[in-house]
Amino acid sequence: MDDNETGDLPFTQQQEIRDAALAAIDAWLDGAPVTLPDPGDELLLDMMSATLGEDIPSTYVPMIRHELGLAEDPGARPAAVPPGFTALIIGAGISGISAAVELDRAGIPYTIIERSHDVGGVWLENRYPGAACDVPSHLYSFSFAPGRWSRHFADSREIHRYLKEVAEDHGVLSQIRFGLEATAARFDEQRGEWEVLANDSTGAEQRLRATILISGVGAFNKPRMPDVPGLERFAGPSVHTARYPDEGLALDGKRVILVGNGASAMQVAPAIADRVAALTIIQRSPQWAAPFTKFQQSIPEPVQDLLDEVPLYRLWYRLRLSWAFNDKLYEALQHDPDWSAEGSINAINDAHRKGLTSYIRKELGEAQELLPQVLPSHPPFAKRMLLDNGWFRTVARDHVRLVTSGVTEVREDGVVTADGDFHSADAIIWATGFDVVNLLAPMRVEGLGGRLLHDEWQGDDARAFLGTVVPGFPNFFCLYGPNTQFGHGGSLITILERQTHYLMSLLRQMLEQGCRTVEVRREVYDDYSQAVDDTHRGMIWQASGVKSYFMNSRGRNVVNNPFRIIDFWKMTESANLGDYRCLKPTGVSVPIAAEARA
Repeated sequence: MDDNETGDLPFTQQQEIRDAALAAIDAWLDGAPVTLPDPGDELLLDMMSATLGEDIPSTYVPMIRHELGLAEDPGARPAAVPPGFTALIIGAGISGISAAVELDRAGIPYTIIERSHDVGGVWLENRYPGAACDVPSHLYSFSFAPGRWSRHFADSREIHRYLKEVAEDHGVLSQIRFGLEATAARFDEQRGEWEVLANDSTGAEQRLRATILISGVGAFNKPRMPDVPGLERFAGPSVHTARYPDEGLALDGKRVILVGNGASAMQVAPAIADRVAALTIIQRSPQWAAPFTKFQQSIPEPVQDLLDEVPLYRLWYRLRLSWAFNDKLYEALQHDPDWSAEGSINAINDAHRKGLTSYIRKELGEAQELLPQVLPSHPPFAKRMLLDNGWFRTVARDHVRLVTSGVTEVREDGVVTADGDFHSADAIIWATGFDVVNLLAPMRVEGLGGRLLHDEWQGDDARAFLGTVVPGFPNFFCLYGPNTQFGHGGSLITILERQTHYLMSLLRQMLEQGCRTVEVRREVYDDYSQAVDDTHRGMIWQASGVKSYFMNSRGRNVVNNPFRIIDFWKMTESANLGDYRCLKPTGVSVPIAAEARA
């Protein structure tokens, strides 16, 4: 996952390459044309393979061309939008902004309602110490808005500023109604449109209508607090990481309990360790964490200038990152039925286990007695792979105590754990994650015939074709829906852009055919859901039997997408109107030719 900036080449060769690159850039800045405006598929593949030091399959050529701006986008043409055709977006986070920008390009009027006072979603709400993204900044950004990043892995404040700038630069801010929280949505079959109920900051209810409804509420928006007695009794500050006060907490010289050891906790602990008098970490189970070589590293201003001024360099840099953080790891997640070594599922996965174990030993230093407590027994990647920002070095410090027994009671001055021990504290930070399996709850979504979305999903068993559409709910589109998070890597923003790309392809065809509403066919939905489940069965999340936040109450993975990113990229490249029932304004359902679905 490193940039490998030197290519492991001798210094003389490095300098020769840099001199040649500088001469080419100088010439281009002086007006010389790009030497190879379109290198062609074969050479592009050779270039990509050379920059990464490994063979890249030819199936990735279309994606490479798209990322470099060398592919024509047939879906980019504007559509003829009929009078009264409007969109309503719920949420002004990454999903909502992505959809808004594309709707505006297509000439479709839209409104966004946002419960908070600002844009940003999860990056507005998560302000805890050390909060940052574990995807490289130049990959965790919109393809149409690269941004100027100060760090290789931006913190939450910088990401929030970026999202606000994008919303402002693209005219999205003026279309947002802040302080409105959607509580219910109902499809009006007579009028062929959605009616949404929303409460304002005073509790007053408002009604909004639109032709299409887009959910951009995300998954990590419902903090999960443990159900233990005495939560309200604690005398000091007690906060969930997602509700950490913007002004911070006075932790200097305090005794702090940190509950959890997931992604948020691994960022919080190293960030506060130097400030507190004592830190007690209560973990449920050990987690794998990989080396994080560029954690908190700034991007030098000359490199920032290069990325700004030479778009071709930036595009190739992003392309390299996309491979290192995307499908490269996919094979390590496939279950080998002939593999029998404990704690891994195949030879590649076992090599990861050995390498990560060696890394953890090194990070613990002289505190090797902690190894049994921090070394997971499950295979790497069975849960979300975390990136280490000093976690193991932190738990090894003298004033830090690691407890492996869960909290059973909260008292005025501390907590009791299942082993019967009492742990005193001046402050408690709950890094206990989110409810991600009950998607869209508690909003009530009512489709055709009064069918409720959560009845369709049987509560926490959410499904959607391409993570986006559900039969019985016409003109309803869910971004960051079920099975859209890639467990083997990738940038969520890239996936949301692909969903939005698919949505715009569908809307353009819908408008060209004169459809008032589109509803995905049940058999298309069922076939896709079956393919998701079948593919999962051969992958680490199901084969390992490990429980995680991915799983619902039935043991089904409702969060992760089991396909290669290139596969999902192809699935979302162009919508097929034959996958949908198309209803004209007259109320007549228009059949699409069967061959259109081939």
